[in-house]
Amino acid sequence: MPVQMKRLTKRMRVSLQDVAVELASRGVLASDVSDVVDIAISDVSHDSRTVESGTLFCCIAGANTDGHQFVDRATQSGASALLVTQDGPYSLPFLKVREDRKAMAFAAHVVHGRPSLEVPVFGITGTNGKTTTAAMLAAILKSAGKVSHVFGTLNSERTTPESTDLQREMRRAIDTGAQSVVMEVTSHALQLQRVAGVQFAAGIFTNLGHDHLDFHGTIENYFAAKAELFRTSTTQLAIINVDDAWGVKLVDLLKDSYTSSDLVRVSLKEVQNLHSSLSQSSFTWRGRDIALPIGGIFNVSNALLAATAAEEHGVDRDAIVHGLENLALIPGRVQKIANTSGVEAFVDFAHTPDSLFAILSSARVSAKSGRVIVVFGCGGDRDREKRPEMGKIASELADVVIVTSDNSRSEDPLAIIADICSGMNKTRAVEIANRREAIAYAVGLAQSGDVVIVAGKGHEAFQVTGNMSEPLSDREELELAFAHKKAGTS
Repeated sequence: MPVQMKRLTKRMRVSLQDVAVELASRGVLASDVSDVVDIAISDVSHDSRTVESGTLFCCIAGANTDGHQFVDRATQSGASALLVTQDGPYSLPFLKVREDRKAMAFAAHVVHGRPSLEVPVFGITGTNGKTTTAAMLAAILKSAGKVSHVFGTLNSERTTPESTDLQREMRRAIDTGAQSVVMEVTSHALQLQRVAGVQFAAGIFTNLGHDHLDFHGTIENYFAAKAELFRTSTTQLAIINVDDAWGVKLVDLLKDSYTSSDLVRVSLKEVQNLHSSLSQSSFTWRGRDIALPIGGIFNVSNALLAATAAEEHGVDRDAIVHGLENLALIPGRVQKIANTSGVEAFVDFAHTPDSLFAILSSARVSAKSGRVIVVFGCGGDRDREKRPEMGKIASELADVVIVTSDNSRSEDPLAIIADICSGMNKTRAVEIANRREAIAYAVGLAQSGDVVIVAGKGHEAFQVTGNMSEPLSDREELELAFAHKKAGTS
């Protein structure tokens, strides 16, 4: 019988008792295992709309709703059992648990056959660089003949999917040939237990900066959430960027939990002959010359993390070099926009103070005698404290700063722009709330030798204003603006 069929058969035999035993071992089961009915479970879901026969429906307390309210709907849809935190007159067999999200994650882990125990899983966390590092590592593994499945910003509704979706998709990926998993792991995912149950072959830390403080409250809480990835019970190897101050703190935090060989420090000090522009970088690493087809010093750091993770897991240096040098375009990550105006133009996902500083610093070097022109905004209903900080960075590093909208959501776009501009102390802003018009203005202003950076949205192809989402791609708008400029139209 083929391996895939064996896995499927094994998975179909998972029972509610198997789940109960796992949850009891994790200290989250409030029921008595001996009282659990022995019925087959084939899936786990927290969304009553996706429930089918064989599903364990998990009643999760959310910000606005409580899953216990949807028990009747799940029952009518064919759910076989429930995972609950409240007593009630349930008509289905149920497991009562103490921590709903953690219990749900371990239940999904068991029901889907513990997929992370079958292939190496690489978890990448940090404020900036997760997507690029994931793409680099996947490219290296591909070069080494290893098929990878990537979870991240570019291919998931959430950067890190909910535990039920994550475990199900990992199982599906492995059953269809994936030999490794590369996963962006967000602080939200860690705090909300989405990766509980995942065994990581390696955890990779890129950096930490000002972001998501609307959710975590303080930078210390944000750091603590990121550090959860590196608990030795779930992560075998820690690979840390020690050029970042928070990376140094993380090493100090972990040094008594990991052996010296399992706590790997990565730094730009490892490389020689480093040359970098916004278009490309080159350097020598461990005796090998590498020409990286993506620009920015920060991306050299990302490449070192990916290369180190690969080498620690047996990939030879020839494959590492080949993978990095043949890296495919990563949408919205220092993505160059071709034009005939002599202007270097880039779209980048930079939406934090540190990432804006990094891209503008690199632009400053690339511009040489030309100007740096930046277009950016900040998201509504998100961390407000970073807005003036980003305004300050832009005013100090760019010659022309155009502040615009970036998913204002329920907030007034002009109020967000005002928050950004309140931090500017050097270059004053041109305020253009309409993002299309702002990009067109930047292109119209740019002359040969200038560098234009459109930051914040990267690969995103929409703009959210109020409750409305409309198509909007920074790449397409830049291309259109340059086409109009070439044609002499506005």
